[in-house]
Amino acid sequence: MTNLIFKEEQSYRGTWLMYLILMLEVPMISLVSFLIWRSEPDKSRAVLIIGSFLGVLSLVFFFLMSIKLKTRIDPDGVKFRFSPFINSWKTFRKEEILSIEVVEYSPLSDFGGWGLKGNRSTKAYSVLGDQGLLLDIGQKKKVMIGTQKPKELKSYIEEWVKEE
Repeated sequence: MTNLIFKEEQSYRGTWLMYLILMLEVPMISLVSFLIWRSEPDKSRAVLIIGSFLGVLSLVFFFLMSIKLKTRIDPDGVKFRFSPFINSWKTFRKEEILSIEVVEYSPLSDFGGWGLKGNRSTKAYSVLGDQGLLLDIGQKKKVMIGTQKPKELKSYIEEWVKEE
């Protein structure tokens, strides 16, 4: 197993959240555009307002769709990045990890939701779901990295821990 690497990439693209946002945005854009067009006597100003509104919503949507959580586990350690917030790989060498396990957690009650979150003792990086890799890195600090492949990750970690 020394040459095997676990890789996972997660994003909001193609998920139920993306479709939910689109299902909410499209009717809202249509309604707001209609209301602005009907209530604004200056049509050039109405076009500017509608264009600005569309621009802001598009930027927010594309920002959400650009969020990616990449995880890589190899014989050296656990690496992840959570772009656009953490663009360089954050690395925990195998020697500095006191314990590692795949856990089920409650994103809302444990961390206040998904994304880049945390509480007093644990930093959490998650996109969707309720499964994650929990790393104890000592000094009362833990890191939880979300996963959409808990079974695959669990079997990989079992072998990874056995290696020296």
